[in-house]
Amino acid sequence: MIGTDAVLELVHAPVDDAAVEAAGAAVAQVRAAEPDPTLRQVLGASAARPTGRAWLFGSAAANLRPAVEWAAVVAAVAALDGSADAVAAGSVVAQAVASSLGPQHVAAGWCLETTAGLVGAAAGAARVLGLRDSALRYAIGIAATQASGLEAVAGTPVGAVQVGRAAATGVEAALLARNGFTAAEDPLAGRRGMYALMSAPR
Repeated sequence: MIGTDAVLELVHAPVDDAAVEAAGAAVAQVRAAEPDPTLRQVLGASAARPTGRAWLFGSAAANLRPAVEWAAVVAAVAALDGSADAVAAGSVVAQAVASSLGPQHVAAGWCLETTAGLVGAAAGAARVLGLRDSALRYAIGIAATQASGLEAVAGTPVGAVQVGRAAATGVEAALLARNGFTAAEDPLAGRRGMYALMSAPR
């Protein structure tokens, strides 16, 4: 299990060239994807804001075939016009959180793309925004407290929407933390943190 402090270190850690190259291709693919017109209509004017753009990019990315790995992360960084290294770092965070949640998380019905992926999206957004120290910690905490999503709807229209929502929430978490919002100090591995509550044996 990777603790909160170790996750924070991953956000600004160097990423290898191959991962950055793959992330750049994913960003280009997501930017070119056609957003859902109904979702765009529902979002209205907010579709032009970073969170709205992330929601549109994420829902479009969820429908791409072959699938984009950690679509919520890619969408969050793309919405902020961030670089591929932020996608690569956010994806490393998402994978680390997914591994820590373990197989019981999915067995319980949670969707990893919208739980671990949301934390990764916040990490990618935080890297784009240059968040460090307490602001970075709180961005991860704000994301963790909002992580949700059901595996049962994966592959359906609402499944795509929930991936988009995870991307938007990741961006929102980073923006809130940048503007002074606080959260739990140990949101992932704490006694009442994400791992304890979302990966407990049934």
